[in-house]
Amino acid sequence: MIIPIQLTSIMLALVVGVLLGAGTFMILQRGQIRLILGLGLFSHGINLLLFGSGQLTRGRPDIIIDKANYVSAVAGMADPLPQALILTAIVISFGMTAFIVVLVSRRDALTGSDVLPGEMASYLNTLDPFAVDQSVQEQLAERADEDYDLLQYELDEVYDQPTVTLPFHEEG
Repeated sequence: MIIPIQLTSIMLALVVGVLLGAGTFMILQRGQIRLILGLGLFSHGINLLLFGSGQLTRGRPDIIIDKANYVSAVAGMADPLPQALILTAIVISFGMTAFIVVLVSRRDALTGSDVLPGEMASYLNTLDPFAVDQSVQEQLAERADEDYDLLQYELDEVYDQPTVTLPFHEEG
């Protein structure tokens, strides 16, 4: 059974939309693995979008037999440029994914954790009485203003210095 070209184009548009939507959703999540998978889905969606822009044709030979009707023969052929762009996009997305995997693994090796410091607030939700003990809730509520003052002091100290020294950098 041969599927008509209009139906194929509609299905391709739906698949592209689902891939781009799922990729965007996963990129916006906080987990690093979700970020990597989201970038992969997003790049696959872009590749299919490029593929769909080059006219889907079946059974049309590349050899032009009738030279007099050259313009009408060329009008029915698929455009090869989007297919060449897809090859380039695949290589670029693979390189970008490999680079992000290396960055995430290096960060995990340095910090020893998959959780960023700013993400701990979502794990220690002070509004949820079942999330943590009451003593932890009280300590977090008492130290909220102190943490803000400490953060403001640290930011002022960092930006007032002419050179920034990294805390994990060993001199020698």
